[in-house]
Amino acid sequence: QEHTGAVSSSSGIYLQLRLRLHPFTPLAEVDTKNRRIMGLCASGENNFGTEAEKERDRQLQKELNKHNQTQEEIHKLLLLGAGQSGKSTLFKQMMILYGDGFSEAERESYRSIITTNVINSMQLLVDQAAHFHETKGKQEFQIDTKCKGDSVVLLNTRPDDALDEKIAAIVKKLWDDPAIQATYMLRSEFQLNESAKYYFDKVTELGDPDYIPTEEDVIRSRSRTTGVIENNFSIDGNRFQMFDVGGQRSERKKWIHCFENVSCVLFVAAISAYDQRLFEDNTTNRLIEALDLFEEVSNSRWFQRTSIVLFLNKRDVFHDKIESGIPITVCPVLKEYTGDVGDYEESADFIIDKFLEKNTTDKSIHPHLTCATDKTNVNLVFDSVKETVMKKSLEAAGLTASAF
Repeated sequence: QEHTGAVSSSSGIYLQLRLRLHPFTPLAEVDTKNRRIMGLCASGENNFGTEAEKERDRQLQKELNKHNQTQEEIHKLLLLGAGQSGKSTLFKQMMILYGDGFSEAERESYRSIITTNVINSMQLLVDQAAHFHETKGKQEFQIDTKCKGDSVVLLNTRPDDALDEKIAAIVKKLWDDPAIQATYMLRSEFQLNESAKYYFDKVTELGDPDYIPTEEDVIRSRSRTTGVIENNFSIDGNRFQMFDVGGQRSERKKWIHCFENVSCVLFVAAISAYDQRLFEDNTTNRLIEALDLFEEVSNSRWFQRTSIVLFLNKRDVFHDKIESGIPITVCPVLKEYTGDVGDYEESADFIIDKFLEKNTTDKSIHPHLTCATDKTNVNLVFDSVKETVMKKSLEAAGLTASAF
């Protein structure tokens, strides 16, 4: 059932308590809006005017008030953004920094995901190299004859097969091939996992029979988020509840379930995606999709009184693209940029302004350039988020930070 407002959730808790304290009361006799048991016209055993029934009603109200107070003490953080923006990476980083992290058994469970990432990524590069060789007619995309047999073996490998020493050696050999490297340089033209290079560079280690993923290996792993994932943690005595939701278009209809009583929206957009297309349709520019989605979220009636923090993520990838000579003007909505196309900070500031322009409300948006794989950066940025959330909480209580 979809949440339609604060009353619906509280009513659900109320009904659960009512069924425990008044198990024989018909549901029709529960006034969920005013959160009380309605008396019946009949007398006798069904008369709720007795002292015993009144005491049970008071107990119910006491438990409900306690539940509501507990919920108010939890700061609810909602991660929103388009697919492949890095929300789940940020979510995992927060688990490591402030939650229980990942046990060895949990890290071991990510091995199959990492294996799939590695095999899928190299298969895609081999296929794209053949495609570029055919369509562009350039020899630089012709895989060396010494690797032909290896490429056939790899293409016939299932993504869920084990990444053993033999397959790891084949992946390493192909990764060293000039045609694969040339294809990799054009990765913005197809849907390649951004952690591909990271895994390829250490593929020999990944193929070791005793290999157990590190925390960074886990953070960089990629699997599509479906539904809603929740994590709870405390910082300096403050309780936080963070929700990560799928960013693909087909997943966004599920977001509505998380919109109730949100303390802060953390909107994540990949600033590096200005030259990439969506996974869903391979046509729409990813940054344009992120801008449109941010406009929808920042002006939503659901978040009229909710703080919004903008994470322009993958700043490291963005920096590398600017340094390698890929100007932000390749993105249709950034064509009017007249600054130095080789200047990282100036280019980033222009994109930040584009996002801020989408907000037509009077609330402030707090932008940050982030790298979700960088633990130090996430720690620093979240300190700022925590300050924003706590300030909003004080204002809601009729207090200000200066009062202390």
